[in-house]
Amino acid sequence: MEARVILLLESEPKSKAELSRGLGQKEISGQQSKVVRQLLADRVIEYTVPEKPSSRHQKYRLTEKGRAALAKSGSEGDMP
Repeated sequence: MEARVILLLESEPKSKAELSRGLGQKEISGQQSKVVRQLLADRVIEYTVPEKPSSRHQKYRLTEKGRAALAKSGSEGDMP
């Protein structure tokens, strides 16, 4: 699921609900929330509004580390 979230964020920032739809889910799952928290902790993704992490306008975007992982996966077929 981590790889799929990273791929969904490749083109533009997305909210948790947008990620959920992109993953083919009807609602935000516990597993999705866990994956997002882990990617945030690993600094693969970041908040678009870091000063308000629980804002209803919050979205997630790839960091430089996330873009590097995406580029690396394109050449090796492996994701974090």
